Amino acid sequence: MDKILKKQHLSDSLKLLASCFYQPEKKLFEEEKVCQNLHDLFEHFSTEAQSSASCMSAAMQNSSEEELQIAHAQLFVGPFELKASPYGSTYLEKTRRIMGDSTMEVLKHYQKAGLEVDIKQPPDHIAIELEFLSYLCALEAESLHNGDIKKAAELQAEQKLFLDRYILPWAPQFAQNIRSGTKCKFYLCLADCFEFFLKQLATADNSKSMREYADPTTH
Repeated sequence: MDKILKKQHLSDSLKLLASCFYQPEKKLFEEEKVCQNLHDLFEHFSTEAQSSASCMSAAMQNSSEEELQIAHAQLFVGPFELKASPYGSTYLEKTRRIMGDSTMEVLKHYQKAGLEVDIKQPPDHIAIELEFLSYLCALEAESLHNGDIKKAAELQAEQKLFLDRYILPWAPQFAQNIRSGTKCKFYLCLADCFEFFLKQLATADNSKSMREYADPTTH
């Protein structure tokens, strides 16, 4: 697949996956065909994640909005115990607290990328972190389109650093917490989809991609 198109697909996949961790609005999800679009995009990355996206679509159809919202609140919101905290710092910090040092580090990455951070959630919420990766992928695709290979390589390096340091270390535990914290089929399938997709990103041959950027004969 064309490298620019692949990066655009990756950006779209990350953005749609991120939307699944916000408060669910069933009608909007169905109108936007979120699960179906994820299924189609995952064809380029992970057949396992693609299968999980199909499971999400079926589960969405068979669940009421009330069921989805209750399950979402129990997992990610509270008001008491968070069964699957969506905040990176609660996994990365020794004190397991929200808004720890790692949260501030994440915020600095957003600011370095030129993003104005005006959000109600702590910046290390998983949805926001996935949206950030989506943004970087979109910028990389734009840089490739403009022939700015150096900028594209820098953006790819930033994606790898952010993924390796702030998402991958806690993603498996987060997915497991979702599985143990709910019986809602949609979120069980989402946990699988999330983990399969990130596993594919983690095992991607980034060093090969960097060599391709460095070699002008490949463009």
